[in-house]
Amino acid sequence: MKGSKWVSVFRQSIPATFRIFLGVVFLIYGSVKIVFGQFGEPTPEALALNGEGFVMAWRFFGYSKEYEIVIGIGEVVAAILIMIPRTALFGAICYFPIVVNVMMVNYFFDIGVQDLSTVLTLMCLALLLFERKRLIQALFVKEERRE
Repeated sequence: MKGSKWVSVFRQSIPATFRIFLGVVFLIYGSVKIVFGQFGEPTPEALALNGEGFVMAWRFFGYSKEYEIVIGIGEVVAAILIMIPRTALFGAICYFPIVVNVMMVNYFFDIGVQDLSTVLTLMCLALLLFERKRLIQALFVKEERRE
């Protein structure tokens, strides 16, 4: 009996911890994009420390302030949804393509935070796997029509 209690605690606490962590990280990154702007012209120090891919990506994403705000809003909305238990599954569905895109940009343009984006992607994937029964049911089970 004692062992099953710990399993139950872990089954509840791990997804909750993942949801809060993912939400806080995206809330921070999204808010920075909306309020201050994360991208733009790299400083001379950043140019010296980072490669050509970093500079190209940073200039591209910073070229349009409106585009950066839209990215930030998407991250903030996904963060809020994933942290609320009732909307967590929808939040994870919204969060996943965003974080996969962030991870790919980080790897392919050598941004330098590949480890964080990989962890975020794996945590979000784990949340989707934890909820796979609900996800499959929502996506593939046809609801009977009432007449």
